Amino acid sequence: MTAARGVLAFVFGLVVLLWPGLDASVLAIAFGVFALVDGFVLAAVAAVAHDVLEEWWVVLVEGAVGVVVGIVALAWPGLGGLCLLSLLAAWAVVTGVLQIEAGVRLRRLASGEASLLFAGGLSLLAGLVLIALPKDDPVEVAWAIGVFGLVYGGLLVAVGDRLRRLARAARPGAPQ
Repeated sequence: MTAARGVLAFVFGLVVLLWPGLDASVLAIAFGVFALVDGFVLAAVAAVAHDVLEEWWVVLVEGAVGVVVGIVALAWPGLGGLCLLSLLAAWAVVTGVLQIEAGVRLRRLASGEASLLFAGGLSLLAGLVLIALPKDDPVEVAWAIGVFGLVYGGLLVAVGDRLRRLARAARPGAPQ
């Protein structure tokens, strides 16, 4: 599911960067759909894997944040660039903090595994940069959001691949 989330983020980044004449309402809708789907995927993971995940509620909280942010972005697609950027920045900070927390737990299980920490760190850093250096130029906003989607999506795909390998290696009788 992490890799699927990465593909979704990557596609979101491509849409933002390649959409001709992108305006704030299209950007709000694209981000709203991304956050909503991402949130539902995380909530589904928490519901399905609550027997397996030690702290499944963290995944559920991250999913709930995504759903709420997605609904806000879709309910008010006329949000100005700065408001939309602030919404995305807040989502990125919360998501980053929760992924860093999950990455710390994962490192306890698989020593040396830092890919989820990197993804969470990127999300947190991007959110803090967007808060600290707000842009009001729509082109700069779109580029910042689009590049974030591409890089973050690529990292999540890598995290998903690493998690799949770790799960395969942990199975009894699996080739190492």
